[in-house]
Amino acid sequence: MRRSTMILALALAQAPALAEPPAPAELHLRAQLKARQSTMIASEISARISQLKLHDGERFSAGQVLIGFHCTLEEAQLSKAQATLGKKIRTYEVNQQLETRRSIGALELAVSKAESEEAKADLRIAQAMVDRCVIHAPFSGKVSEVIARPYQSVRPGDPLLEILDDKDLEVEFMASSRSMPNLAPGKRFRVTLDEVAKSYQAEITRIGGKVDPVSQTVKVYGRIIDKADELLPGMSGAIEFPASQ
Repeated sequence: MRRSTMILALALAQAPALAEPPAPAELHLRAQLKARQSTMIASEISARISQLKLHDGERFSAGQVLIGFHCTLEEAQLSKAQATLGKKIRTYEVNQQLETRRSIGALELAVSKAESEEAKADLRIAQAMVDRCVIHAPFSGKVSEVIARPYQSVRPGDPLLEILDDKDLEVEFMASSRSMPNLAPGKRFRVTLDEVAKSYQAEITRIGGKVDPVSQTVKVYGRIIDKADELLPGMSGAIEFPASQ
């Protein structure tokens, strides 16, 4: 019994040590380009589209008319409000002159003044309604999707156009939360985009405000430093940090 125990102990001592499990490989970071400014243009009124000349991929400038609506009723109400305001203001001015001659009482003068102020408010309301009949571009950019069609009748909230600023792109990727001490705004990295098969110099601009508790990752944002007019939102590729950093 003792001999067999000694043989077993000797065999275990001479056996090669078990190899330690390999350290997990670093995550392969993938990035995507996104537009910092993008929005879905929706209708604010019930009306029929009268102007929609832009197509998918076409460019526009800030302030340019994107969509126009048929607003005959709103325009007529604006004209009526303008005429009413002119009449109320004239009445108030005449009453002011009469009041200096003691031809009317103070109450009648105050009422005419209030009516002129009310007419000004009605005019502002009518003008606001007409202003909603035309949608102007909030920034310069490109149309990414056309949803509505010319002469289509729409209701408030109906999506019309999706637009984005393709000249202001940012790199977005997920990094392990354990790497946060090594991530900071200004840190340089390279991103190789699959669609153009080119690498670009970039830098971190900000770190996300929370860590995902399930994946233990944090969202990181950056910008491409190199001049790259060929880039489009939605392109994706691999992230590489220099070994020296």
